[in-house]
Amino acid sequence: MRALIRPRFLLAAAMAGVAAGLIGIAMALLLELFESLFYGVAHGGLLERLATAPPWRRALAPALGGLVAGGLWWWLRATGGVADVETTVADRSGQAAARMGLTRPLLDAVTQVLTVGAGNSVGREGAPRLAAGAVAARLATRLGIGRSEGAILIASAAGAGLAAMYNAPLGGAAYAVELIMVAGMRRRGALVAVPVCLIAMLVSWLHSHGHPTFEIASPGLSSGTTLGLVLLVPVAAAVGVGARRLWSWMLAHRVRVPRWLPAAIGAVGLATGLASLWVPPIVGNGRDAMEMAVGTGLPGASNSPVGAGLVLLVGIVVLKPVLTGLTLAAGATGGRLAPSLAAGSSAGAALAIALHTCGVEASVPVLAIAGAGAVLATTQRAPVFGIIFTWELARAGAWTLVALLAVVMAGTLLANPTWQRTVVSRLRTSRSR
Repeated sequence: MRALIRPRFLLAAAMAGVAAGLIGIAMALLLELFESLFYGVAHGGLLERLATAPPWRRALAPALGGLVAGGLWWWLRATGGVADVETTVADRSGQAAARMGLTRPLLDAVTQVLTVGAGNSVGREGAPRLAAGAVAARLATRLGIGRSEGAILIASAAGAGLAAMYNAPLGGAAYAVELIMVAGMRRRGALVAVPVCLIAMLVSWLHSHGHPTFEIASPGLSSGTTLGLVLLVPVAAAVGVGARRLWSWMLAHRVRVPRWLPAAIGAVGLATGLASLWVPPIVGNGRDAMEMAVGTGLPGASNSPVGAGLVLLVGIVVLKPVLTGLTLAAGATGGRLAPSLAAGSSAGAALAIALHTCGVEASVPVLAIAGAGAVLATTQRAPVFGIIFTWELARAGAWTLVALLAVVMAGTLLANPTWQRTVVSRLRTSRSR
């Protein structure tokens, strides 16, 4: 513990937080640049660019981005690859951190953002995590920080990159502790991750101005909303388990030969672009899909019929995990956090709208946020991170936090194989009696 309060380590932690915040800003600006280049529209969000761009451009943009990104990854992997943050933190010898470098991780991060900016279906959060982790590894080496403390610093910086990208400091810290750090360092690591993520968030305010990622109202819980939350638990658990298993299978069977990457990622990009002609929100990392789901509001609030909106949301629930899995299988590097949020929020919003058609008044934003957190927690096997990170995205008030907490914990239990085997065993025992 004393090593964590030495001046050298405190200096490195502060520098890592500042660097993570600047990286988060740079990646956000790069994403906007790539979106404008690939879709030919200078302003607006991704869905607004899609609405303005001609159909041929919408279909071809992800394919072109896949070709370019595939070529860059071909070179990176054929010439030695890129050390990821998780492997570096888990390396007890500290050699992986010393070999991580800066140029290759930064190029890989830019390639990930390019892939998302072109419309391909993977998360963008891997880019700031990797870049911030690489900077922290260099700081640890240059300042002579020990292996254990260096690993904590790298994990904290990676979480800070996520915090800066989404203006979610506690979520970034939870990610660092629950998903990157290994056994034996989490208790000490939490004391480092929180301040590093807070520093990164404050720096990122130069771009985000402190606004949450999503702006939603904070309605109270009604009987209809409570019913919706109960029904959402098995739905979110099924979506989360299905997506997690699909992605695991796709990653296990991904393209391994570097020279095939441009063709494989480009082909999946073309499929994504063509599918977006009918279901536009499936493109990109999933942020726009979640924004649409959270802001869907009451049926009839938009210009499209209720049935069309429901079909669109169900299309996202089905297609987003499939296209994300295919993109990963083609050899692309990218995150799965935003695709999980997109599928979960769309499932929650679809359930709320379905209840409305049956005469039950359920809050669309509350069910969308709860569904997003439950699916994220299930795909990542990280309930604490799922709750904290999802709530910070909108900061929607106490009642929404309670709903999110209840659905995530219930969904986590339902998706737990050990719990499932226990229930099945008890059912069989009761029947035999």
